[in-house]
Amino acid sequence: MRSTAHATVRPRYGVLDVVGLLLREILLMIVVFLAVLAVGTAAVLTIKKTYTASGKVYAGVGQEYVYQPRVGTGERGQAPNLGEVAQSEAAILGSQEVRRRVVQALGPDAILGPNTDNDPPAVREAAALKTIAGGLGVGTVPLSAVIGVSYEADDPDIAATVLNAVIDQYLIHRREVFQDQTTPAIRAQREVFEDELAQADAAYEEFLVSEDIGDFAAAKAGLALSYQTVFADRLSVQAQLSQTDRRLATLEAQQAATPAEVTLQQDLNISAQDLILQRRTERENLLARYTPDSQPVRDIDAQIAQLEDYVAEGTAVGPKEVRIGPNPVWLELETNRINTRAERDSLAARLAVLDQQLAEILARQTRMTQLESSNATLSGNREVLTTSVREFQQRETQSRADNELVKAGADNVTVIERAVPPSDGTSMKVPLLAAVFLFAGFTALCVGLLRVFTRRGFPTPASAGRTLGLPVLAVAPMKAR
Repeated sequence: MRSTAHATVRPRYGVLDVVGLLLREILLMIVVFLAVLAVGTAAVLTIKKTYTASGKVYAGVGQEYVYQPRVGTGERGQAPNLGEVAQSEAAILGSQEVRRRVVQALGPDAILGPNTDNDPPAVREAAALKTIAGGLGVGTVPLSAVIGVSYEADDPDIAATVLNAVIDQYLIHRREVFQDQTTPAIRAQREVFEDELAQADAAYEEFLVSEDIGDFAAAKAGLALSYQTVFADRLSVQAQLSQTDRRLATLEAQQAATPAEVTLQQDLNISAQDLILQRRTERENLLARYTPDSQPVRDIDAQIAQLEDYVAEGTAVGPKEVRIGPNPVWLELETNRINTRAERDSLAARLAVLDQQLAEILARQTRMTQLESSNATLSGNREVLTTSVREFQQRETQSRADNELVKAGADNVTVIERAVPPSDGTSMKVPLLAAVFLFAGFTALCVGLLRVFTRRGFPTPASAGRTLGLPVLAVAPMKAR
């Protein structure tokens, strides 16, 4: 008995076969094309015009983008470029918080329109947030500080209103973001430092009072100056004392060699000379009456010659009366000696006082040197705390002033262009209709091909010969059922 085997073979089609078969399904394809085109056209025609409001914001580099150390006087960080600042500001502008603030400021009805479906407020707010997120556009240009912002809506007034609200809420939100929140902490830390400074001042004041010091640095400098002055004075007094001792010794030596008494007055005996003068006077008187050879004249001449010989012997002149008294030179030397000794005693007493003062100053300097470490510690604590208090006061003042300036709008962001209701709307009907047309044609072609490739049997003689590998000799028309 002969057995029969069956095998399923997929027909092979050529290009002409596919085209011919598609032409057979042209009616179906036209129906599908028209149906899809009608549905798509109806959907596109329901789309409304959209209006896009636009604005521009300038975002420059401000101090909030530069690193500033909270404590100390370290170097500030490098400022970013304009493009980086613009990207950061654009991120804040398009943030969810700004959109939420816009919904709270305007209300969902101003964004979505009247609530005709009586939806809950939470649902309306979520829808409004979604609408703003879908219509809001924020763009930046590399290396530019200008941020372009736009909002697309069905109504031009709504588009402009929502976009201006976005810009306003962005300005408010960024001021809160960059507002310095460290002012209370700085104030609290300043108060802590002030308390510590008060304690340090009290400890330092107690230290100065206990050591009888008004100002440590001034006292130390004063002691050094006093030591130099007293030491120089001591050297001068020593020199003067040595000079006075030498002078006193010289005076005593001179006084010892000087007699205490000397002849004050001595009267000489000159009676012989007086007699000679008298005899000469008498001779002249006699010459007036007598000749030189007369006896009276010769007697006078003999007397004169005798007196002259007596005087010539040297015994005729001698002290007649002598008075002795104190020597003035000795008295002057005694006076100088007494004064010099008094001066020497005075200098010796002064030198003793200076030595005592130097000893006291040296002891005080030694004590100051011992207290220097304690003074350095206490004064250093006061200086550090004073510097910290001053720095935190300055930081607190600057932070408070900066916050007030930021609240007043003094920042690096400026609105260049606000949104106005756009006069011209844009519509996607033409591109969408073209897309619907192409989609309808593609759908109809796909249906036709699906119809062709799912057909059973060999639709054409060429397909039968190509699939079976046998020549087709004749074609008989299909018998009607």
